[in-house]
Amino acid sequence: MKKFIAAVIALIILSMATVFAQALFNTPYIGNSYRKTLHYRDCDSVWQMNPKNQVGFNTAEEAFALGYHPCGNCRPDIPRR
Repeated sequence: MKKFIAAVIALIILSMATVFAQALFNTPYIGNSYRKTLHYRDCDSVWQMNPKNQVGFNTAEEAFALGYHPCGNCRPDIPRR
């Protein structure tokens, strides 16, 4: 019975992690909550970021209003062509 309960708990945690990862994947911007930097989702710096610090944003303005500043590499404050 204990193994069954542990398996159910593991499945719940895994599904919750998948939902959060999917939510981040669907946002155009990823913020680093520790450094307060904002990145485009495909920025190389996002891959170096601790996953627990990743926050998804739909607009750059939303992040800037919360005190985030643009990444020096991908510069999300400058519109892409």
